Amino acid sequence: MKWSVTDTAERRVAKNTLLLFLRMALLMVISLVAVRFVRSGLGVEDYGILNAATGIVQIVICLKSILATATQRFISLALGRGDLENARDSFSVSVRLSRLLSLLVLVGMETVGLWFVATQMNCPPSRYTALLIVYQLAVVNFILTLLQVPYLAVVLAYERMGVFAIVTVAEGVINLAAALLLSIVPGGRMIFYAVMLIVANLFGFLVYQAYVRRRIRDISFQRVQDERLYRQVLSFSGWTIYGSIAAAMMLQGNMLALNVFVGPLANAAFAVALQLYNAFSSLGNNVIMAVRPQMVMNYSRGDYRQLNRLFILSTLALIASFGVILVPLEIWMPEILHLWLGDVDGMTVIFSRLMIVVASLLMLGMPITIIMHAVGCVKQYHLIVETITILCLPVACLCLHWGYAPESVCWSMVGFITLAHVSRLYCLWKYYLKEI
Repeated sequence: MKWSVTDTAERRVAKNTLLLFLRMALLMVISLVAVRFVRSGLGVEDYGILNAATGIVQIVICLKSILATATQRFISLALGRGDLENARDSFSVSVRLSRLLSLLVLVGMETVGLWFVATQMNCPPSRYTALLIVYQLAVVNFILTLLQVPYLAVVLAYERMGVFAIVTVAEGVINLAAALLLSIVPGGRMIFYAVMLIVANLFGFLVYQAYVRRRIRDISFQRVQDERLYRQVLSFSGWTIYGSIAAAMMLQGNMLALNVFVGPLANAAFAVALQLYNAFSSLGNNVIMAVRPQMVMNYSRGDYRQLNRLFILSTLALIASFGVILVPLEIWMPEILHLWLGDVDGMTVIFSRLMIVVASLLMLGMPITIIMHAVGCVKQYHLIVETITILCLPVACLCLHWGYAPESVCWSMVGFITLAHVSRLYCLWKYYLKEI
């Protein structure tokens, strides 16, 4: 990896941020258009069933983010020190762990997950067979996602954001094509769409794998005998998993709670809100993806001044981006949803308004999370922050059980995420600012 003297860190961050914002703009348009056609092509009830079925698998999506964060962190630290051998070892450990996790996911999803789908989910009897098939396809799709992680982490650690942008936009185009074709598919539309999601994911996996093997020659898979590195990655991942489980339970756990206590129509409304949540989160993720490698490398080099500069700039960029978009969305949400989806109910409007607030609060904490991961205080950080976050799910279930309105699940999220952000600021002061 050769950088010229004039190719400064700030220029790379600016260039990568621009690429990622262009990617985000394209993906947001593609995603929002696709949702409209998927919702109309499947019907509101089937759309809710599809999201409930895939939501069970999405609960373990935390494994993907854990492995990706750990791999990128260790590779970025190694690159910051100029230690290519350690970067190769970190990648190789990640490949092995992704295969092991895939096997564990398969066992868990075909036992506990399948039992939940078969006995606990609220689904019309006529759609039961389709539900089971879509669930199995979602499991296959997730395993592909997990196997893709080590290669994607290398692409991001080496700051090849152009490749990442092209692949993700291509995946979005495949998903959009599937949504457009739903109207002419004669039958089994839910199954057809689930299969097309696998096609898009398989495309991404094959491209990332080929790119790393052919274009990033510093990185290659090899057998690693260093047990210390395995312990380091697993220790880091062990506490990161707690944070990711909290996020997954907050979103997909509440999706399942709505299915059990309310029904598929509530799932459909919440699924629309989740699409806005994902679109809004992608705005913040573009800033985070651009600065994460540089922040970790600066910490490994002891360049705290530059690290603090990137932290402040990324936080200000998030606040400015959210401020420009959040206020108009909150004011004109009914009109925006009507323009986007046609007729929508009041529950969808309320869910959507609250979920973009949830996304904003979560993303504001990401620059702090990057610093805590670089420092290595993952145990203390996640134990404090995510214990508060995960409390929103039992509180939401109690609210639904006691007969409160469905949107009480979102109010629970807003309240506990606000408390969690206060705890993030405390951790930043105690484990980083106080020590430098």
